[in-house]
Amino acid sequence: MQGNVWPGYVLHSHAYKEQQLLLQLLLPELGRVSAVVRKSSGKTKSRLSWQPFQLLQLQLTGRSELKTVSFAEEAEPALPLQGELLFAGLYLNELICRLWPGQTNSEQLFGLYHHTLQLLPVQALEPCLRQFEFALLAELGSPLDWQQDASGAELKPGQYYQWWPELGWQQAHSGWLGADLLAIGQADWQAQSLKAAKSLSRALLAPLLGSKPLTSRTLFQQLKDNG
Repeated sequence: MQGNVWPGYVLHSHAYKEQQLLLQLLLPELGRVSAVVRKSSGKTKSRLSWQPFQLLQLQLTGRSELKTVSFAEEAEPALPLQGELLFAGLYLNELICRLWPGQTNSEQLFGLYHHTLQLLPVQALEPCLRQFEFALLAELGSPLDWQQDASGAELKPGQYYQWWPELGWQQAHSGWLGADLLAIGQADWQAQSLKAAKSLSRALLAPLLGSKPLTSRTLFQQLKDNG
């Protein structure tokens, strides 16, 4: 890492010590990295606001898990996310901060996040979020099979299934309908498949997130209630 310049995003930042910020960064290959930066010193551009959704060029130093940002500059303008798109972006950031272990390499996570950010302003929101959630679960080691059940048989449109970690889909009397699972796998986003995808992703993410509510989800619900 020493001397390399990496593209990266700020997922979260907060005051750390006098004139310092503690950042949660997302970098290609390296995954989520914690780093400190002085608000204005050295080669770091003091005009940077360290806002989310802006692609940066970063140089990090340090041998411990907590790195130091020694150089940073804008690579692209920040995405002007507003309203529900802003909260959707914050939701992506919060999911990664809560679920992805620090200092854990990933070949796909940075590209997945970057691609999803670019889609937010131009694609329907719900499919965009569901695709990210399922892709993140796959990166975390829990990919879903949208074609076959645990026995290797093709999913039946009229059959209900339950998901068993480490095993796969098992036939059941209730759960998720095969037709909806097949539609999700084909990105055939209709009202019913979107409803099924949302309930499925929440069920799979819940044990990973624990009992602490997602701040972004709470804020988004308040926005809807006030709107």
